[in-house]
Amino acid sequence: MTNFAEDTDTLLEDADFAQPLRRVAYEAGMLLGLEATRDEQAYHRRRLNRHQYWLQGHGTLVGMLVAIDPPTALNNIPITTRLTVSPGVGIDGLGREVFIHEAYAIDLGDWLKVQTATQLEGGYDDVNNLLWLKITVRYQEVPVGLQPVLARKLNLSTDAVEPSRMADSILLELIPELPPSAETRYAPWAAHDPVADATPSALTATETTYLDDVATANVAAGAQLQLHARLLYALEDTGLTAQLAADQLEQGSRILLARLAIQVADLNSILDANENQQVTNPNLVSVNNLVRPFLTTASQLGYLSTKT
Repeated sequence: MTNFAEDTDTLLEDADFAQPLRRVAYEAGMLLGLEATRDEQAYHRRRLNRHQYWLQGHGTLVGMLVAIDPPTALNNIPITTRLTVSPGVGIDGLGREVFIHEAYAIDLGDWLKVQTATQLEGGYDDVNNLLWLKITVRYQEVPVGLQPVLARKLNLSTDAVEPSRMADSILLELIPELPPSAETRYAPWAAHDPVADATPSALTATETTYLDDVATANVAAGAQLQLHARLLYALEDTGLTAQLAADQLEQGSRILLARLAIQVADLNSILDANENQQVTNPNLVSVNNLVRPFLTTASQLGYLSTKT
């Protein structure tokens, strides 16, 4: 797994939507070095990411189902309960492909044992005695294939090695967080603010009249044109930028998979080190996968158009 500094560098590069891309101009007799190779890779990789970010959006395409294993128990005695994430495909908040090729699982009781009150209190609902957790995923690259390289400085203890490949991988996270109030504003891009609900006040008089005429003639067409008008002015204040602070950048790059609620007696009962008092019974745990953002494809719309 990459360290925090390396991962932050990758996030900053992938979140740069304002800088024009450049590709290598090959010419006979031109001497090209390592920087040119990296620019070539970055051009194609970031071009694809931007295409997915602006044209596809972020969310789940298929799979990545979060579930509790086992789903139920015969009584309310704590048992070994695992949180599982199934294989699937999606696009994270910075337009990067998220590909889960195998199922993942975590022992919920073991995870709770290593948490502190400070870590969990952000997800604790003391009115309903519920601990809320959100499960998120984002792309993360992992260096693999260590190979010997020429040493850049004297090192008498070990051979100089560097990774020869950067493998596509993922970062799954379990985060204590209370569910927000219902969000109804249109948010096609994770790292930008949601699009305002109202028709932009900056529309010209001609544009406003045209929008009203279209809506009068056809309600559905008017609603679509009103959305286009909102998108037309969506970046007037923010511009082509993502959130740049490291903590905000991590938040913006994640895609929500599910929200999980655990019924508890109080916060102290969760933190009890006694394994028999850990809140890990599936009867006390509920999972909602439908709160996540989904990707809508042309094939999905084509299928729906055939249904009456």
